[in-house]
Amino acid sequence: MAEMTDPSTALTSFQQALLGGEIELQRGALDPNLYVYSDNPEGVARLTYVRLDGKTVTAFASFVICDPIDGTPCFQLGYAVPEAYRNRGHAKDVVTAAIAEMRHGFKRAGIPAFHVEAIVGADNAASLRVAEQTISTSPTAITDQFSGVPAFQYVRQIAQAATDWRFKKPAGLRLSHSGTR
Repeated sequence: MAEMTDPSTALTSFQQALLGGEIELQRGALDPNLYVYSDNPEGVARLTYVRLDGKTVTAFASFVICDPIDGTPCFQLGYAVPEAYRNRGHAKDVVTAAIAEMRHGFKRAGIPAFHVEAIVGADNAASLRVAEQTISTSPTAITDQFSGVPAFQYVRQIAQAATDWRFKKPAGLRLSHSGTR
């Protein structure tokens, strides 16, 4: 039986490319300790976010454009942390910071919402915890379409808050503390 795609393989390739000077990173707009690399392998948009210790990748999150959900762009998420840096919250941190950077960048580009999807093997307890903490607390049990392995699908829509879009309260509308008229 085939295995699920392992983002650790991508992390290793990214680390080698970084050390070999093959890629140039940019600092995050919101978080200067988060670095991003944008590319289009095989014509498919990909955003890769990393945390670094010098030139060593300590946490990795990759977002690859996939089929839209309800007409809204969707990014397939993969994340990994090198063994020496595991069990310290690095995966949750890089995913959370990356989503914030994407939200900020897409807001500036006029994109009001996007989805993030993570497919996690049912036997990967650490990654299941990260997905539950960063994407959704109500995953769907699935069979991974590529490997045939039991997995969970986590999906989250990231939308700009009304105040981010210069929402103005109509004149005369009064809102109570509960948000009702």
